[in-house]
Amino acid sequence: MIGGMLFIGGIGPMEIGIIVLIIILLFGATKVPQLARSFGQAMGEFKKARKEAEINYKKFEDSVTGEEEIPKKAKTETKGEGVNIKEVASYMGIDTEGKTEEELKKEVQAKLEASPKSD
Repeated sequence: MIGGMLFIGGIGPMEIGIIVLIIILLFGATKVPQLARSFGQAMGEFKKARKEAEINYKKFEDSVTGEEEIPKKAKTETKGEGVNIKEVASYMGIDTEGKTEEELKKEVQAKLEASPKSD
């Protein structure tokens, strides 16, 4: 009696059993482990891609704001190498005509500092 009340409005063991049975009937008993494995690999790849995107975004943001940590062996390289500051400024809606890269960096940094953080 109490067990039946715990699952009112939710999925109980009977519903889970029916769902598993339907999956086995639809895909066959031999395909279910393959489906589960594929789903797990897809989730792993998604998490990996999301983490890489977050790291790339953080590196980009740091290179624009000037807070980038330079590894010991890369100290001779310049900050933000490979980032076209004119493209970044243009994307952010900053007028780039007739401005030096230093002026654009300052404007981009000011705009980033003025924008609210979404962390």
